[in-house]
Amino acid sequence: MRKRKTVLLSVMLSSLSVCATAQIDNYQRYHNLLAQKCPAVHLEWLSPADLNDMIVIDFKGSLNALQRTMLDIANDEKIACANVTMGATCENVSYLRAMTKTGLLNKFVKSVCASGLSCRGQSDCRKTQP
Repeated sequence: MRKRKTVLLSVMLSSLSVCATAQIDNYQRYHNLLAQKCPAVHLEWLSPADLNDMIVIDFKGSLNALQRTMLDIANDEKIACANVTMGATCENVSYLRAMTKTGLLNKFVKSVCASGLSCRGQSDCRKTQP
């Protein structure tokens, strides 16, 4: 019985690290571009909700019709996030993947950098520039 619990615990712990690694990898390219374009303001610390607003309201709203259509087609959110009931992270990851597929990620990062926001810690961001 003790051996079975140990094996089960090992399997659970290893799956947690795989999930965490997969989530980090989903943001890696986005974080790398932020580090290149505006490292001093630490926008990698935007809260998931703030990032979602920047994607859905600010960025997507600024795209022309063709770009919006391309992004919508590439976005697998409805499938990937079908069982997600809370939070914005899954939707954010789906959009970041779609932006990568459509070549819009650089444009998005430029808009994030131009937002005038600056972060002092995780989810502790404020508008510092007009």
